[in-house]
Formats: sequence, C-alpha cells, structure tokens
Amino acid sequence: MNSQPSLSAPASSDRSDFPDDCPDGLKPRLRLFFSVDLVGATHYKQSRNRWRPELLSFYRDFDFILQTEYRAFAATHSGRLSSPEFWKSNGDELLYACDLLCLSHAHGLMQVWLQALNHYQTLHSPGAEHLAVKSTAWIGLFPVPNAEVFFRRGGGRALDHDLARDALVVQSELRDEWYANAANPTITRDFIGPSLATGFRLTGLATPTRLELTEDQPYLLASGKGTGAAPLNLRLSGKQRLKGVMDDQPYPVIWIPVDRDEWMCAELEPVVTDRELIRSFCKTVFELNYASVTPLFLEGERQGAFDWAPPYILKRIVRHWHEEVRNRDAIAMSGAISAG
Repeated sequence: MNSQPSLSAPASSDRSDFPDDCPDGLKPRLRLFFSVDLVGATHYKQSRNRWRPELLSFYRDFDFILQTEYRAFAATHSGRLSSPEFWKSNGDELLYACDLLCLSHAHGLMQVWLQALNHYQTLHSPGAEHLAVKSTAWIGLFPVPNAEVFFRRGGGRALDHDLARDALVVQSELRDEWYANAANPTITRDFIGPSLATGFRLTGLATPTRLELTEDQPYLLASGKGTGAAPLNLRLSGKQRLKGVMDDQPYPVIWIPVDRDEWMCAELEPVVTDRELIRSFCKTVFELNYASVTPLFLEGERQGAFDWAPPYILKRIVRHWHEEVRNRDAIAMSGAISAG
C-alpha cells in the first residue's frame, strides 16, 4: 500500500535534490488557469442572424479590460506580477494561463481577474441586450502530473522528419526549442492533464455571480494573503459529483462572489465563509484523495509548506528525463550502426 504524501513541508535534510542539468522545460512549475465564457451564446447565435458583433466585442473587450486591470494592479502593488497570458479560445470561451511563483502572486492574479469580470459586466447599461459571462479558475503542476505538448506549425520537411522518429524524442526537442525561444513562430504549445480536465468539468457549475475554483486552489489561497491585496471572499456550498473527477466522489463546490450585490440577490443556499474552516476542509479532501489532487509547489516561496516540490513528483520527472535520454541515445546508436 502506497504511503500518503504529507501536506506539511519536510525538513531540509529530507528534501530531494533536483538535478541541475535537467532541461528547463522539465523543472516543476505551478500554473494558474482562467476560463471566461459567454452565457447563453449557443441560443444567442441560433436565434438571430446578426450574432458576430456580440462575440467579437467580447473577444476584444475582455482581453483589453484584463490587461488594463493588470497594469492598474501592478502599478499600485510591490513585487513582480506576471500578466495572465492568453492561451487559446474555445468557441465562446477565452482561456488564460500564468506561472505562479508565490502566494502573493496567486492572490494578486485572482484580484486582477475578479476586477476584470466586474468591469466587463458594467460595460452595458441595465436592460441592454448583452450576454453575461461566467468564469472558472484552477491550478496545475507541470510537467507531472500535467504536461505541456508542442506542435510544429506549417508542415514541410521538418514535420516529415518528425513523423519518422520517436514521438517522445520529438516532443523533448520541441520543448527545448520552445524554452530556448518562446517567441519561435514555428512551434505552438498546449496543456493537457488531469488538472485541466477537472477545470473544464468545473465550468459547468460557474454562473455570472460565482467564480468557481478547484479544491486545491482555495487551500492555497487560504494559506496566506497577498501583500497589500484585500482578502478573497471564499465560499463553500457543499459537494457535487463531476464525471470522472476524484473517482466520481462528491467534489467540493468552492467559489468567490463576482458581484456581491448580484450574488446576495441570486444565491439563497447556505454557505461556509470561514477561511480556516474552508482550508481545513480542503486539507481533508487532499488527504483522502491525494492521488487525484494537484501537488502544490511555488518556486518563488522561500519558506513554508509550498517551497518544495514533493519527492515523488521529482522522481517522476527524473524518470521521464532519463527515458528521454535513453531514447535519444538508442536512436543515435542505431543511426551510427546504419551509417557504418
């Protein structure tokens, strides 16, 4: 029977070392993901001929508002805060991603996102025909248990060459090219993994007044507060099954009010608001479902529970790297024999 990983930080002498020569793209990183989606867009598009202006305005306006709120927050708060980076669109949904380095970074990005959601909702006067938005946020650790995948654009000889070689080796080479130059227009990056699947499942629970969170994120957010940022108003309102998530066990429904006035009018269900109680609840969920939740690691933290990557995660990364090296060596040896 496998032992259960501890949520508390181990002593320095018990921490696993990570190889200095490991590729940059395999170093552990915790990422925050945001989804914002138009509510009722399918009916809106099927019930009228002129639907493009509303969607195009959403694509343009929300991103502009998000970057404006980010600059305003960054200008008034100390410390470096990376901007949410546009990941991709998925129909009527916009997706953003950003690396998390420390607890204050996590709090700051959540504040920026909430301000953007509120700002977008106020663009149109009451009663005007306008689609509202709903939103979800989640976190994921890379390169395991989640993964980056890379694609070569354009085809041609390079793609033909890739198709004839080992897929793991091709991915490792594309990854190294990306991390050497993320602006390379010939390579694009995507994200896959269990944390992404959970986040997308959770979007079905979101409403215009509730920013839904995966259970690992409230545990992180309730473990500290951002420098100079107002505390986040976490809410816990029971559990609900999400298909395929946590072996179909009831999943915690945890969220943040987007517009407090609207939320007070729209939500009547009982909620838990005590941060310590929510954190304890999330910790219990972690301990009972440790194989299904995101391990937490913040590269920029210098002390506390999140300044180390769990040893079992580091071992999986190193095994993955060694497999890459073995495959490359085997291909090189085979090429040498063929040439001889």
